[in-house]
Amino acid sequence: MSEAAQDDLWLGLDLGTTSAKAVLLGSNGVVLASQSCPTCSEVASDIGDRGYEQSPIQVLKVLNKLVLSLVKENKMKITGIGVTGQMHGVMFWGKGSEDISSLDHVDNSVTSNLFTWQDQRCTGQILETLPKIDQSLSTGFGCATMFWLARNRPGFFKDGQYTCCGSIVDYLVAVLCGLDHPVTSDQLAASFGYFDETLCHWSSILQEDKEFPVHLLPTIVRSGEKVGQVNSSFQDWPTDVPVYVGMGDVQCAMYAALSSPQHAVVNISTSIQLGFVIPEIDMPRVKQECPESIAFFPYFFGQKLALFAGLNGGNVIQHLVESLIKWFQDLGIHSDLSATTLLPRLQQLADLEINRDTSLSISPILFGERHDPGMCGHIKGITSTNVGNIGAVFKAVSEGLVDHLHAMVPTKFLTNMGIHSLIISGSVPVNNIIVRERLNQLYSELELTMDCEGQDAVGSAVGAAKFVRDCQLKCYS
Repeated sequence: MSEAAQDDLWLGLDLGTTSAKAVLLGSNGVVLASQSCPTCSEVASDIGDRGYEQSPIQVLKVLNKLVLSLVKENKMKITGIGVTGQMHGVMFWGKGSEDISSLDHVDNSVTSNLFTWQDQRCTGQILETLPKIDQSLSTGFGCATMFWLARNRPGFFKDGQYTCCGSIVDYLVAVLCGLDHPVTSDQLAASFGYFDETLCHWSSILQEDKEFPVHLLPTIVRSGEKVGQVNSSFQDWPTDVPVYVGMGDVQCAMYAALSSPQHAVVNISTSIQLGFVIPEIDMPRVKQECPESIAFFPYFFGQKLALFAGLNGGNVIQHLVESLIKWFQDLGIHSDLSATTLLPRLQQLADLEINRDTSLSISPILFGERHDPGMCGHIKGITSTNVGNIGAVFKAVSEGLVDHLHAMVPTKFLTNMGIHSLIISGSVPVNNIIVRERLNQLYSELELTMDCEGQDAVGSAVGAAKFVRDCQLKCYS
């Protein structure tokens, strides 16, 4: 490979739960341009409220628009593409996807919906019936969803419509590179469940289970592997540019923000994550001391990521807003209220309550947790004074999110792990001063800083571009 040029650029893409993002990163690691747009991709599930599904076609159309706008004057300068996005979820596709020449022309006859990480179809009882493994498995994990589909939708896999499966990140990489069969990373495979990390392969348990469609699963490689290049048929994209295997959005967000082993990152967007990096040699000690809420995932360069991957973050606030709108509708009160207009007003009312004491306490655990799917929320301290004060309610929900985080990952645990600094990122703390103040209160023993790149909610895309840049620069050196 020739030496990197000063004007080389790297493209980072993030297929998030609620929005798509794209960034251009310069050779000095500075973000030169970024774009983000809501995907509005949620679709109704045939199992009702327990199903969380999205249209991958809609997601890719939004991403395509972002990329074309971002790269139109810089196509020839882009030397690598890193792709990341939401983990755990699974989608399926059939033959013909490798021949797509535009993300605007994806055929829905060869793709399923995306069953996201928020999907709740696998109850604790169902999970108990699945083959046992020595790792956490939760509803919303790709392999768990596949077991459910095999058992409850017998024709889903047997009619031969689908020949591949993976995360939506894996699908994008496969389409861009024209792959006959998808390739995924150890990071994304670990989020599916039934991943043998030692062998970097799917667990043999899946091979032995007759009902599981193991032939659909993608090939696994370590993060940092180049899997192809943008097909020349994508004429508006930077063609013939190397595309690297898809990465986990959490890992990429961490990579963008972390600069020291004494730092941890908390990201609160749709969900909530708090994590820090551990050298392989320290794993035995850390595993002995960590709370059950902490899981371990492949990171980069042979390291591990200790992570609380909470299911209750900004989605809880969004659910509250949507519930209020539905209550108005159920009462027959016709209103032009929308989540876009209602959320800022709720925030304003809550901000008025910041310096007022209240007995109201809300633990807003609406979606369980991966280590405890049956975990529920609760409300305490309701009085005649606060029950009718929606500002106080919103304030209590906001504080409750951070209280729950601290219960899952206490300050004492972090300091015992040698963590001195906590970097805050994500759209929720950026827009919600109550969340920021609660983080300052509960983690006051640590140095707290706001991640500037995270303020634009493009941190994962930045991390994807940064990691690909670092991989290529290592090859040059």
